[in-house]
Amino acid sequence: MGVNTPETVKVNAPIEPWGPEAAEFTRAWIASANQVVRLQFDRERLDRFDRYLAYVWHDEMLLNEELLRAGLARYESVFSYSATMKRRFRLAEQDARTARRGL
Repeated sequence: MGVNTPETVKVNAPIEPWGPEAAEFTRAWIASANQVVRLQFDRERLDRFDRYLAYVWHDEMLLNEELLRAGLARYESVFSYSATMKRRFRLAEQDARTARRGL
């Protein structure tokens, strides 16, 4: 929810820059959480492609935010979700841009 990572598995589409890095970051993050994460849903549960929209938590760490901070995703404000999360995500993306990380 609130982030968009580059495509790596879209049928008939090329792998986008930073896509493999975002996928590996996600795999490693979940592995470091011993594969125990909590999904938190907001106002919308599915996008127009029937993909789940959720915050992915491990303890107090939020994968969505960490992908942005690493520069491996873009902040998406168009979905209807928490203003608090939108602010967190916008700041995380600004942090990555300032540090010239990733995208």
